[in-house]
Amino acid sequence: MSTITTHAGRAVHDDDGSTRQHAPDRGTTPGSERHRVAALRITPKVVWAVVAVALLASLALGATRGREWYAARQTTQAGAAALAAAKQLAVNFVTIDYTKVDADTAQVKAGATGEFLKSYSSSVEELKKVLVANKTVSTVGRTEAALVSADRDSAVALVGVVAPTKNTAVPNGETKTYRMRLGLRLVGGEWKVENLEFVG
Repeated sequence: MSTITTHAGRAVHDDDGSTRQHAPDRGTTPGSERHRVAALRITPKVVWAVVAVALLASLALGATRGREWYAARQTTQAGAAALAAAKQLAVNFVTIDYTKVDADTAQVKAGATGEFLKSYSSSVEELKKVLVANKTVSTVGRTEAALVSADRDSAVALVGVVAPTKNTAVPNGETKTYRMRLGLRLVGGEWKVENLEFVG
């Protein structure tokens, strides 16, 4: 009689008719199973350690992103202020009335610095003479401005100005268009033009 194996724990019969108990195969002993459960047990100490690591990682990431956001916001604000200053200087530069030429040129100098201030200051007296002699009046009809580049203390802007102008040679007036590239610098908390050139 051949041996027949039944479900775990049931008796089987050998050829000689004797009966033996088939022990279930559990893979591990009860003792080793207890050790595994103990090893996998999550204690409050482990939980707090994981939470602390996650919190520190979150804070570090938040601080980095916060600095990046703040720097970008500062640059954006600086660019907007520089563009406004460039536009205003271009308007001041083009706006001239021979009857108040001293005030008009002083306004241009107030918004200038560096090489542009030096160049304008050295030529302004001759400019005044020409403006007064020709009875020049120049106003601004329209302006357009765009920022080329900017950081926290320097910027470059393009400004276009449409200026109705009249003088002794053109008493009925004519419309002139100026396109300027302005380099700006933050000086004592104020944006000032350090370079001005006419572009096509």
